[in-house]
Amino acid sequence: MSDELDRLLEPRALAARDWRLRCETPLRDWERLAVLDPSGMVPDTVVRVDAGFREDESGVVLLEGEVVARLRCICQRCLEEMELDVCARPKLMFGGVDELGAAADAAGFEHCELEPGMTLRRLLEDEVLLAVPVFPVHERGEDCGMLAAKLAELEPGEGGEKSSSPFAVLAGLKRRN
Repeated sequence: MSDELDRLLEPRALAARDWRLRCETPLRDWERLAVLDPSGMVPDTVVRVDAGFREDESGVVLLEGEVVARLRCICQRCLEEMELDVCARPKLMFGGVDELGAAADAAGFEHCELEPGMTLRRLLEDEVLLAVPVFPVHERGEDCGMLAAKLAELEPGEGGEKSSSPFAVLAGLKRRN
């Protein structure tokens, strides 16, 4: 199945066959996703792909699908490693601006201009990278590690209440010195 992902992408030819790919491939085969792992030790997880090409009524080539991956990254709240489930649902349309129909655009499809040498893996990898949050955090604050716990244990502020931000803690420390 990996061969299908790494072939030169020809959307029109694939759409003419109503081509669909359902597969699971190792995360380590997705170079730009694997590099996100802070430990450098890419886990033995898989990337699930379900994507297909078709033509709409006006002949515009469309790609719809879903790519699911479990990535390891750094939580921006506690600065510890975490696992992040990412799901990208690409809805792309291919072709020149003059041939694109309003129907595909109205249905939520985004225009995609292919770069020379583009493969399906690279295109889908782009979509997953766009789905990764800029500041990933644990879903629940209770799941955060030691740094978050230490911040929660800080002494109450001047009014008896705990400081609401790390910057307020720093300001309080500055006032004491």
